[in-house]
Amino acid sequence: MTIDDVKKVAVIGSGAMGNGIAQVCAMAGLKAVMVDIKQEFLDKGMATVNKSLDVLVGKGKLTAEGKAQVMANLSTSLSNAEAVKDVQVVIEAVPEIMDLKKKVFAEISAAAPADALLASNTSTMSISEIATAGKNPERILGMHFFNPAPVMKGVEIIYAKNTSDATVDLLCELTKKIGKVPIKVLKDSPGFIVNRIGAPNQALISAVLDAGIKTDPIDTIMKALAGMPMGPFELADYVGIDVFYHTLKYYSETLSPEFKPGKALQALLDSKKLGMKTGQGIYTWEGGKAKIDASEQSQEFGPMEFLATQINEAVRVYKEKIAASAADIDLGMVHCMRAFAGPFAMGAGMDPQQLSDTLMKLHKRFGLNIFKPEPEIVDGSFKQMK
Repeated sequence: MTIDDVKKVAVIGSGAMGNGIAQVCAMAGLKAVMVDIKQEFLDKGMATVNKSLDVLVGKGKLTAEGKAQVMANLSTSLSNAEAVKDVQVVIEAVPEIMDLKKKVFAEISAAAPADALLASNTSTMSISEIATAGKNPERILGMHFFNPAPVMKGVEIIYAKNTSDATVDLLCELTKKIGKVPIKVLKDSPGFIVNRIGAPNQALISAVLDAGIKTDPIDTIMKALAGMPMGPFELADYVGIDVFYHTLKYYSETLSPEFKPGKALQALLDSKKLGMKTGQGIYTWEGGKAKIDASEQSQEFGPMEFLATQINEAVRVYKEKIAASAADIDLGMVHCMRAFAGPFAMGAGMDPQQLSDTLMKLHKRFGLNIFKPEPEIVDGSFKQMK
C-alpha cells in the first residue's frame, strides 16, 4: 500500500481527541468514519466538529463550501467491525484503559483489511502491549496527536516491538498529508519523546509543593521571563490534579520510583481539589482563571530550573536512542508543545557550568537523582549531539 491508496480512515472514539483527529482527516480530503458505543457520544462529537469548522469559517480560513465538503467526508458508526471493513488506516482514541484498548485492537485487527495500518493515539500506554491483542503486529504502531488535534502540528509516530519500517514510513507520509509534522519515536518507551522530556518538570512541581514553597512567585516569574501564558503550577491545575497525579504515578511505575507523586498532590487528590474543574486546586479558580498573587517574583525557581531539567532529560532520551537525532527531539518539542525552541537548540547557547550547577542544586535540595546532571551536561559534550 502507498499513500495514494489511503482514501478512508476510521477513528475509534469520538471524544475530544477522536473528533479532532476525524476533523483533521476530513479536512485533508479523506473519508473519515467516527466510531463510539453510544449515538449520543457520536452526535456530540459531530457537533464539536461542526462548531470548530464554524470558527474557521468565521475567521475566513475556510469557506462555507469547504465546510460542507468536510462534513460530507465525515460519517459515524456504532460498530467497530463495520466501520473498519473498508478502511486503509484505523486510529484508536478510546480512554486510557489498557484492557479497553486491547479489546478494541482485537476487534479491529480481525475486521480490518489485512494490510490496514492500526494506530493507537495513546499518550501513556505501551504500544507493544496493546499490539499483543491484534493480528499482524507489524502493522500496529502509535500515532500520538496532541490536544487540540486540529491546532497542534506535531504527531509522534511510535514503533511498537514488531512494527515494520514500511508501516512507520507510510504513517509518516499520511501525517504530512493531513498537514501535521511527524516525529519518529524509535522505541516504545514511557512518555515517548515529548512527554518524557517534561516528566522531570512534573517531579519538580511535586517536590516544590511538598517543600511548602509558595508557588505564586514561581508562576509569576515564569510568565514574565519565559513568556508562558500559564506558569507550571497554574498549568497543573488547568490540566487537572488528577491527570497530573496519575501521569506521575505512571512514570514512577515505568521510569523511576522517584517520580512518585508527593504528599501535597496526594492530599489535593484525596480532598477532590482537582484544579480548575473543581474550582480549587493549588489555586482557587473563578471564571476559568486562577487567583494568583503576582506581586513578587521568585528568586529561587524560574525558567533556568525548568529548562535545565528538560535539557538533561533530552540528553537521556538521545542516549537511550528513543529519537533518531537531537534535531528530531527539538522538532517534537517545538511542534508538540509550542516551545520557542527545542532543548538542544536552547542549550547550544548556554553555559554548561550553569546548567550543571542548576541541576546539582535541585539534586541536593530535593534528594532526587532524576535531577542529577548527565555527564554530557557537565562536560558540555551534549552540544555535539546531532
